[in-house]
Amino acid sequence: MVKYDCEVFGHMLYSPELSYNELYAIEADLIDELRSALEEIGAEHIDLSGLGDALRMQCVLYGYDEVVFHGLCDAIAAFLPRKVDGRLLFVHKDLSIVHLYCFTNGGWKEAAVDISMKACRYVEDVAPAFLRPDVDGDSPDGE
Repeated sequence: MVKYDCEVFGHMLYSPELSYNELYAIEADLIDELRSALEEIGAEHIDLSGLGDALRMQCVLYGYDEVVFHGLCDAIAAFLPRKVDGRLLFVHKDLSIVHLYCFTNGGWKEAAVDISMKACRYVEDVAPAFLRPDVDGDSPDGE
């Protein structure tokens, strides 16, 4: 699946207040709505799996486009029941950035994190903590 630049993971958590029958009715509708919204943005290899108190989702997208993500989030917030909280994680396949979207109370919030090699680098003259000697000159593990 190299041709897809974005992997998407989702987790929708049902409120413990829902009865067994309510949960399964909500889940059936939620699966249909999510599948439609994902297909509308061009998602492929869509997998939606119920796990009792949650619904897990995974799919891929050709591009990594924040504008598309926001459109999807608006659509999901519009149909996500109030007794369901959710998260979507968009991962760029070159592991340069991730976007996390959280859904609750009819709205959504966004967080993005740079996970590129640039973000993982440290200043060359400062060794990582596990390599630095402590104040007495001993290594942190006492050796």
